[in-house]
Amino acid sequence: SASQFDTLVKAAKVKGFDIDVNTSKKLAESLDKCIIPDFPYFNTLIRVLATRCMTQAIYFSSGSIEPQEYSHYGLATPIYTHFTSPIRRYSDILVHRLLAAALGIDPVPTTLESEEKSRSMCEHMNHRNRMAQQVGRSSSALYTLIYFRDRDLVEDGIVLSIRKNGIRVFIPKFGIEGSIAVTKGGGGESEKDTNITSKSKVKGKQDDDADGEDDMGGWIYDADALSLSNPSLPGRPSYAIFDRIKVRVYVKQSEMRREWLEMELASEERIAAAANKENDSKKKNNNAKKSPSNKRSTGSASASKGTTSATKRRKKNK
Repeated sequence: SASQFDTLVKAAKVKGFDIDVNTSKKLAESLDKCIIPDFPYFNTLIRVLATRCMTQAIYFSSGSIEPQEYSHYGLATPIYTHFTSPIRRYSDILVHRLLAAALGIDPVPTTLESEEKSRSMCEHMNHRNRMAQQVGRSSSALYTLIYFRDRDLVEDGIVLSIRKNGIRVFIPKFGIEGSIAVTKGGGGESEKDTNITSKSKVKGKQDDDADGEDDMGGWIYDADALSLSNPSLPGRPSYAIFDRIKVRVYVKQSEMRREWLEMELASEERIAAAANKENDSKKKNNNAKKSPSNKRSTGSASASKGTTSATKRRKKNK
């Protein structure tokens, strides 16, 4: 339903774009128009939000639901199935068997004669598909953790969503996401030594978890503008969806040696230190590129001269 896209519509409106979700074609056309010249990643992010508003496609036995529910919204087709793939999914094999039976090539397999059995197989395939996706995500999370285990970096981040208690951040360089609970002191070094005891306020239509006044250290959550601000803190910090910020990314460890990837707002000192480190690294790389090339060219010239002299001597001796 259209209400599923409320978050997407609000997010696009923040940047001045209107999203039409009446049909999948209208939605696709709206997404194509979401272009900001100096923010090339914006269109990718808005499409990510659009995808997350949709329910996941599932396998089903055609006799188990009404025909009007057959449609595939993302592909804008009233009836859809897939029947071939290089990886040969089991669903493809089932469709092959049914097509063969419909064309009179093979008899209907006994396992597919029962509607209950067909429904059970579809449910099993949906379950295994979800498990496979979860394995993929878990694998990515594991190797991301291993990569950052000995690293403490400050990276460019983009606010992907705003919540009552914090923000969700996307790091384009690594393709990872993380939450920063700024209202509970999760803002990291940028909020150290602050003692705020004022009540929070919620503006606009409240989300399920936005239950009005709550002790969030003076943070104000605006559900319509998708923003989170705190005028009582030094610098009056404010965050809105699609804001570009600096994020500290590192691995944190509990007393029980459990590890997880932590993200927090980077302090000005850490941002400056990271910038200096990056500049020093660039200088070293530039110097390293220049030195070997000069040596190689000098060596080549010497070798060339030596070869020429030897050739001349050999010719003279002859």
